[in-house]
Amino acid sequence: MSEMSAASGVSPSGAGNSSATGPAALKALGLALVVGIIAALAAAFYSGAFEEAQKFLYKDLPAHFGWTSIPSWWAGAVLFVGATVVALARRLPGETGEGPLTGFHFTNPARLAPSVLIAAFATLACGFALGPEAPLIVLGSAVGAVLMRKREPDAIKLAMFLGGIAAIGSVFGNPLISGFMVLEFIAMGMAPAVLILPTFVALASGYLVQVGILGWPGLGVHDLEVPGIPAYPQILPKDLIFGLTVAAGAGLIGVLARRIGLRVDVQAKRRPIVTLYVVAAITLMALLIANTGFGLPANQVLFNGSSGIPYLLTQTSVVAVLVTLGCKLLAYSVALGGGYRGGAIFPATFLGVALGVLASLTLGVSITAMAAAGIAGTAAAMMKLPATSALLATLLLMSSIQTVAPFAIYGAVIGYLIRVGFDLRFPESIRSNDPLMDEPAELPA
Repeated sequence: MSEMSAASGVSPSGAGNSSATGPAALKALGLALVVGIIAALAAAFYSGAFEEAQKFLYKDLPAHFGWTSIPSWWAGAVLFVGATVVALARRLPGETGEGPLTGFHFTNPARLAPSVLIAAFATLACGFALGPEAPLIVLGSAVGAVLMRKREPDAIKLAMFLGGIAAIGSVFGNPLISGFMVLEFIAMGMAPAVLILPTFVALASGYLVQVGILGWPGLGVHDLEVPGIPAYPQILPKDLIFGLTVAAGAGLIGVLARRIGLRVDVQAKRRPIVTLYVVAAITLMALLIANTGFGLPANQVLFNGSSGIPYLLTQTSVVAVLVTLGCKLLAYSVALGGGYRGGAIFPATFLGVALGVLASLTLGVSITAMAAAGIAGTAAAMMKLPATSALLATLLLMSSIQTVAPFAIYGAVIGYLIRVGFDLRFPESIRSNDPLMDEPAELPA
């Protein structure tokens, strides 16, 4: 039994004894309630701030100047400004922390958070192809550390984990995804089972901030469902066969993105400032190919991908989808290892949808079923969390949840197996999926 489990009276298997509802456990639930609310508030304000900054840079200012579309030179200028801000953030304590290729981090000291959050703000606001989830974990963890700064180390670590998970719950539009992720962490030995109940309380409390209570409408929920995707009323054998192929392709794309990112990461460690600007230049090059060469909008290459999915689903040109897939993959891969700060999940789902659209156009199969297999495959290959990836893909396609579930599950399994196979044959140069806490945390007494 782990130190955390012994101290709390909860066994590693999750079967608690009579002390599981004792004073320490009840105090942990109270802590989860408070930390969950405050961390979710902080995450909502941070997310709103970088979204407004991105809108100002890529929509409001161009409209003010009378541009009907974003000039490539303007996007390039914004990207290089972002690189400069990230470079300046490296001068702060922590040097912007760990990159998105190293997984989730819930134990970064609060004093290091400013450098990470400034770098992530510039990354996301200026349009680099990363998502918001990783910096939100850092923000929520910092909130937990500050709230419990005068308590014992185990209590601080517990609060940091609860704050981080409540913060990331704010971007998934549904607290169950984050809760399921924690269950998978526990199943993989990355977190102790005693975290289950406090985690769910923190997520529920944070979700109240989004949906509101009584007459207060809340701060709003991020709509997770992919908009505009057609319904999938029944499963066809042809779709199942090609869905497995799409899942394999998605897994390979996820692994390819990681491996390119790892190569870039090697250079970033040697020449961090130079690499930032090189990655900005590569991102601009990908945008120029897609935008100037093929008339594709900027959101097919820049940003985390969620804003570009509706346009992607309307594509009828195989060439345009191939260009989108290649340019987004390039921009995403170099951002993963180039010293920028953000999350890896949302751009991976965009690539999965793109692969689904491509399969639909070339094979005559259901775009919805193929998107489910593609999303789950890329997400599992990137996160190495197959169950969470399957759930994410299913909820993204909520309108056809019953029929897409098998595609999502098969896709996640195949993507995960491809990632594991590559890792065994060609071990990665950095470690990820390490335990989420340095040592087992103890519930505060």
